[in-house]
Amino acid sequence: MNLIILGPQGSGKGTQAKLLAEKFGYVHVSSGSRLREFAKTGTPKGDLIADLLTTGELLPFDTVMEVIEPDLLGAKHGFILDGTPRDLMQAEYLDWYLGERKLKIDKVILLDIPREVSLDRLAKRAKIENRSDDTPDAIHARLDIFEHDTLPVIDHYRKQGKLIEIDGTPDVQTIFANIVSRLDK
Repeated sequence: MNLIILGPQGSGKGTQAKLLAEKFGYVHVSSGSRLREFAKTGTPKGDLIADLLTTGELLPFDTVMEVIEPDLLGAKHGFILDGTPRDLMQAEYLDWYLGERKLKIDKVILLDIPREVSLDRLAKRAKIENRSDDTPDAIHARLDIFEHDTLPVIDHYRKQGKLIEIDGTPDVQTIFANIVSRLDK
């Protein structure tokens, strides 16, 4: 099964994607983690990615796909995409891209949390992980982008009958149990 996990920053996408990958043997494809790794390479493209990450701006989707393509194509038991697609054009491109490779997205999980919860969780994460992309300005920019650009992606997959909406405010294990229960249906 190939999944996408969506939600505002701080909704727990990465945590839930890791749990799902462990349980079902999926490849966890975190575009953010992969891009942060690539940003440390010291290459011109890595430096450009590093600059864009600190501003909170969206990276060109062809760059994102270039970085995550090996993970998608190497997934034998399915994958869970975490952090991609971020806008409707990316979702449509991803659908086409996967279709060309005889792959498809089976389900899209939305972890729904209020903006205040997201801001609180990200402020805590910034202190714990010391991430360069978790500055207050970058956090607000990414949440604005999510609200403006990613909500149409959610509607796109809702219209396809693939969307599973999950309350992202309870504890990690409750959220995970809710996701697994909904995937089993």
